[in-house]
Amino acid sequence: MNNTPLNLIAAFEAEKQSTIAGYAKNKDWQKISAQWMSHAFHSRYMYNFSWQGRPIIQTPVDMVATQELIWQVKPDLIIETGIAHGGSLLMSAAMLALIDYCEAV
Repeated sequence: MNNTPLNLIAAFEAEKQSTIAGYAKNKDWQKISAQWMSHAFHSRYMYNFSWQGRPIIQTPVDMVATQELIWQVKPDLIIETGIAHGGSLLMSAAMLALIDYCEAV
């Protein structure tokens, strides 16, 4: 296999998709994850984070998943409803600015 950066990324992506496909079969992990999420909500875990200094009421895993989705879709516009402290708004704006910058370069 050619170990160019693009080939290594493609191999990583293929491995990632295979791993993700296996999650649906892992009932023990699903149960533990549901328990963890329930405890996280009860403990207000998602209130402990910020984006560029502004509170963002999201778990870190949700923040990473959101930025991955935005980067993949590359939308022209993101509409947010129910803004508490502006952290997710700043994250969305930063992602849109980064997309614009990367496309311009």
